[in-house]
Amino acid sequence: MICTLCETHELPYGSLCPHCTSATHERLQRLPRMWASLDAWLAPGTTGSPQYGGRVRRAEAPLPVNSEALDLYAAGGIAGVLEDWREAVYDARGWPPPTRANGLAHRVAIAATDLNSHLDWIARWYAGADFGRDIRRLVDRVRQVVQPGRGLDEPTLLGRCIAAYPDGRVCGHPLYADMSKPVQCDWCLCQYPPDTWLALRHYQPDRGRSDAAGEPEAAGDQAAEPMAA
Repeated sequence: MICTLCETHELPYGSLCPHCTSATHERLQRLPRMWASLDAWLAPGTTGSPQYGGRVRRAEAPLPVNSEALDLYAAGGIAGVLEDWREAVYDARGWPPPTRANGLAHRVAIAATDLNSHLDWIARWYAGADFGRDIRRLVDRVRQVVQPGRGLDEPTLLGRCIAAYPDGRVCGHPLYADMSKPVQCDWCLCQYPPDTWLALRHYQPDRGRSDAAGEPEAAGDQAAEPMAA
């Protein structure tokens, strides 16, 4: 039997291979922060986010609201998709429907976390591939909003992302320098403007292992301080 999501890896049973299950787990972990990042694209005249979920100055001429960002940010977007799948999982397992939280941020975070806790079961569920496909599509849609037309002809490795997940793990995805815009992590979407690059290099994960002076002190108010998800 072939995994029905990637259509590449073989699996003895279920609908999601270990690789796709792991990728779906990571996407569910990132979705609450990705949802928060859309806030910067909702107000007319904004062009992005210097910090994950933050705002930037308005442009000289107001721009229209990004309709895709609004669709994803609204109750029927990321929150709605996650909650619909959460209810479907509960129904398939014969459980009473879960209670929905108040506030979109809490709804997204709770639904994503709860779905992650059921992921081993979902991987064996007949609808697991459809679930994984929907989660992947949500992540791709957010990236299309917050990373339009990105790309470097000759990228220069700047370091690795130091943003932190709720469980304490550091993202660690490679970052490439671009003087024309803030550097943005492809994986967790945390941004690093040029004025944070020195701090970013100072707090690289491998620096403490090679620095004879010992571990660096806490980042404090530095802009490149590891961020909690």
